[in-house]
Amino acid sequence: MGILDRIERGLDRGVTSVFTSGRGQLKPLDLAQGLKRECDDQIQVLDRTRTIAPNVFTIYLNSEDRERFSSWEDTLIEEMERVVLEHAEKNRYVFVGGVVVSLEADDEVRAGRFETESRTERGTVAPATGAEQAAGPGHPIVEIDDQQYLLTGPVTVIGRGGDADIILDDTGVSRHHVELRADGGNVTVTDLGSTNGTFVDGERIRTPVPVQDRSTVRIGRTRMTVILPQQSQASW
Repeated sequence: MGILDRIERGLDRGVTSVFTSGRGQLKPLDLAQGLKRECDDQIQVLDRTRTIAPNVFTIYLNSEDRERFSSWEDTLIEEMERVVLEHAEKNRYVFVGGVVVSLEADDEVRAGRFETESRTERGTVAPATGAEQAAGPGHPIVEIDDQQYLLTGPVTVIGRGGDADIILDDTGVSRHHVELRADGGNVTVTDLGSTNGTFVDGERIRTPVPVQDRSTVRIGRTRMTVILPQQSQASW
């Protein structure tokens, strides 16, 4: 149960006391709803199956409100990122980079109010569209649950954390679970000290392992297929 759930149910006195001292004061639930609205307002529809959502969010607060939130900032930010991830999962949005939320003071914002701003900031992955595949971009592709991602950078981190390059909603996956390192047409898989391990073609790996085209990588309940560039060009 996250901090937002505890506040809503009144189960954590130390947390709720910070946000219930006066009527009309901002609460974390207000910020969470604001992030959802911002996410919905700024989506970009690529095609019938892919809608990109912004992945970098800034919440602007009056300095008085910003100070009230400061003692719980790390936990609140983690919860805000979780809210965005769950909202995107529910609406089938995809991201092109890790989800990042930050709080900023701005005294042009009235006390008890807040403003949100968002942008799409490309990380080391991008949703693979049919046009990109047909063009043969020369990047490896990772397929997860019928979604395909181009690995556009040399290193891609996959995990449950909001700052991972590919974010998975899987409780069996660590925040930073596995790394895919692309070098030319080759991909090497490295477990990042995860709790439940990484399996390549059914075998648990202990050291970095180069993969073949169409190799399967399993972490938690999630199965991924790695498509190497020379093979992906030939098959589309």
